Amino acid sequence: MRIDRILALFLVVLCLVASVGNWLSNAKPGSSSAPSGMSATGSTDVALINVYGLIGDTAPSSPFSGSAGASSTALIRAVRRAREDNVKAILLRINSPGGTASAAQAVYEELMRTRKETRIKIVASLGDVAASGGYYIASAAHHIVANPASLTGSIGVIVRTQNLSSLLDKVGVEVGTVQSGQYKDILSPYRQTTPEERKLLEGIVTESYQQFLGAIAAGREMSLEKVKPWADGRVFTGTQAQKIELVDSLGNYTDAVDKTAEIAKIKGKPKVRKYTGSGWPGSLDQLFSSSLEQFIPGVQQARIAQWHKIPLTLME
Repeated sequence: MRIDRILALFLVVLCLVASVGNWLSNAKPGSSSAPSGMSATGSTDVALINVYGLIGDTAPSSPFSGSAGASSTALIRAVRRAREDNVKAILLRINSPGGTASAAQAVYEELMRTRKETRIKIVASLGDVAASGGYYIASAAHHIVANPASLTGSIGVIVRTQNLSSLLDKVGVEVGTVQSGQYKDILSPYRQTTPEERKLLEGIVTESYQQFLGAIAAGREMSLEKVKPWADGRVFTGTQAQKIELVDSLGNYTDAVDKTAEIAKIKGKPKVRKYTGSGWPGSLDQLFSSSLEQFIPGVQQARIAQWHKIPLTLME
């Protein structure tokens, strides 16, 4: 009985912490309730926005939410808060293999809007990987800094198809489908893709690929003819990417901070504040998420597997 009471009390405390965490996460910078990672208006030179993990249109991470990856909603919110705070520069720290096409595109468009409507300078610092959707977002920066060994590029769009019909026949499984239209079960893994469906999918891939190319050309201020030879899905090291002008300079995060100060004409040591994943709510969420993955087998695999349900992506 005593153990039951302790567990009940523990659950109540968890709920209270989650509620307070969500409230603090949604508080605007500049208000008295803003998390410590956010800044009051005018007190920050550089807004640091982390783009870590798979990029998707998911709910922003909050304590005990179990969400993982880079939420386009949270990233766009961070960019807008940086504009409201009238910062001098935005520093994107990117370590991502990519994500869904629309999510990466949405973040890119918000960054490009910032470039066009404000004097804020944007610098991207590439970590281990900044490929596909990760590079899509990076291309919106005025300047891209990469480590010599960073992996970037992978410019392209992919649709995966699977056909498990032969396997199901061997184990005696029959699959029936009732649908309202010819293409409602497109990409079904239980049958072969028809020529008509393949043609439809190729049109979607081509359209998304052209959007990707156009975005990179606009962000990097390069012609489509100059970008296209390198936009065949291959990846590059930071050194290789610099040679073909997909990256501007080589260096680590500290070098990127210095470059940001130089471009934004910030005198002295710049004041850098995190605008994503900051404060104790974010740290608590990471702690809880890591505990889940440690004590509950298959949690991490399940999170990754959910992305395979999305047919159109900007990642390999």
